[in-house]
Amino acid sequence: MKILKLSDAPIFPGAGNLNAKSFTDSDSFGMVHFTLSPDGFIPQHNMPFKVCFILLSGEGILAVNNDSYRLQRNQIAACLTETRRSWRNLSAEKDLMVLALKIKDDREKNGENVKIFKMSDQEPAKNPHGVDVRRVYESEHALSSIITMKPGEKLIRHITPVDVFFYVLEGTGVVEVGDEKEAVSADTVIESPKNIPHCWYNESNADLRVLVVKVPRPTTNTQLL
Repeated sequence: MKILKLSDAPIFPGAGNLNAKSFTDSDSFGMVHFTLSPDGFIPQHNMPFKVCFILLSGEGILAVNNDSYRLQRNQIAACLTETRRSWRNLSAEKDLMVLALKIKDDREKNGENVKIFKMSDQEPAKNPHGVDVRRVYESEHALSSIITMKPGEKLIRHITPVDVFFYVLEGTGVVEVGDEKEAVSADTVIESPKNIPHCWYNESNADLRVLVVKVPRPTTNTQLL
């Protein structure tokens, strides 16, 4: 198990003056956290991959090509490959914090340039753990969901046939990967290699929200233990 806190994550290459940290980066998937200071701005640019932006805190404007979208905490924006994107922090007092999932996409660049939604608007996904699971993104290259565990809830120990990345969005929980077990809190990424048993426990008095990204999307079922 590899654990990386935001404070210890390396600077994202080419970030310049932008406060951006890289949790993981490969040809098929990357996870970047960036912070825009009050009234901060990222000029319009394009990238050769899809991006899912998850608003962690604050309020900002995401411009995609010729359209602009006002976004707040817990909203998600999924942008097509090669779309031009820019960000502006609307607050003059508070930081805007965003988690960006960079996802390889070999398919044609068709469909909506951007899809905006709230996690609360997503239908819960059926799962054997009996917890709240909402889908964030799905393609052949990645499957991403947000899991909410209430106090006392836990997952069934299981094995996933692909690598899994966990990002703690809110709360404190206990993650178990193989023979290792660790208490973790918000703004922490945990890497769980494929075919290794893992599990989550919420032993706190508050909700635990975890972003789960499976890379690539599994083509076989998870094995419950």
